[in-house]
Amino acid sequence: MYLKKLFTGIFLFLLCGGGLHAQSITGTWEGQIVDDGEFLQINIVQVGDKLCGYTWDYVLDDPESYCKAYFTGSLVKSGTRWFLNGTDFIENSGTHVLMQMLVSTGHERGRPVMNGYLRIKPKFDFSSDDPNIIKLYKISNKPAMMTEAMKNCIEDNTPAKKPVKPTRVIPKKKPLPPVVKPVIPNKPPPPVVKPVIPKIKDTVVRKPVLVPKDTVDHHLPPPPVTIAPVVKPLPVKTAGRNNKEIRSITVHQKKIRLYVYDNAEVDGDSVSIYYNGRLMASHIRLAEKPFILDIDLDRTVALHSIVLFAENLGSIPPNTALLIFTDDAGKRYEVFSSATLDQNAELVFKYEPAGN
Repeated sequence: MYLKKLFTGIFLFLLCGGGLHAQSITGTWEGQIVDDGEFLQINIVQVGDKLCGYTWDYVLDDPESYCKAYFTGSLVKSGTRWFLNGTDFIENSGTHVLMQMLVSTGHERGRPVMNGYLRIKPKFDFSSDDPNIIKLYKISNKPAMMTEAMKNCIEDNTPAKKPVKPTRVIPKKKPLPPVVKPVIPNKPPPPVVKPVIPKIKDTVVRKPVLVPKDTVDHHLPPPPVTIAPVVKPLPVKTAGRNNKEIRSITVHQKKIRLYVYDNAEVDGDSVSIYYNGRLMASHIRLAEKPFILDIDLDRTVALHSIVLFAENLGSIPPNTALLIFTDDAGKRYEVFSSATLDQNAELVFKYEPAGN
């Protein structure tokens, strides 16, 4: 977690009421550090009154400044809040430190919400007048990834099952086998003798049918060969997500210009753009002003694909965008897209030269 170019483990103060045991805290929570303009994701596994997991955060204006770190946690004595303590880094861009947090969960307009504030270790100060407030929403009931450390944490905190006392089983008396009467076989019927029918020799002489050479056509054209279009796969980074086709369009120009806006409210959505499996733009933050991308169509394939890969979900899931593209002839197309951390948005189009 990043804070003023420093990292995770956070101290969160309860801003929204509600009992902790009314819902499970296990899952993926996403949102922002309100005053610092940073994306924050917390992945939690709850075992009784113990927690373990990891955090991931980055600066929205500088995605290269990021970090991931493990934490452990427990229920505080009041029974209404959780204390999370950063323990070890997974990844660190170099300017982050471990932090602590105190969290509580509730509901906001029917959605699970987590509110609080954070502090840097070891200078944690509960009485500070300038807390760093965070607000997160639950987007999944399971962590985005289960690490080996989280699996070990679950095993260490899972209570052992009480041994079951063996019960005395009185064996039932086996029933006596039934009395089987001997079967007297019937006298077999006499064998059936089939009559022997003698074979009659075929005396008819058959001549082969000859086809004149001049009736054979040696100049028939070869069968047509169908060549399937080459479709380049998406890179490994996007292979784990499904592509949802949002629209299929036929274009008549070989050059197009793509404009990408944030749809509706600007909430920190960030995307990467792929054309036919090739990365064209990385970690683009969507805004009211468009991100502009010129694309020359690849003539070696029949179908063309533009994929929007959601790098995050912003503060208002899912990741939404408005796509507008024009061709050399000035024709304009407008499409709305929606992507998640499990599904990409894909725009498919076919190039046909003008006049065909």
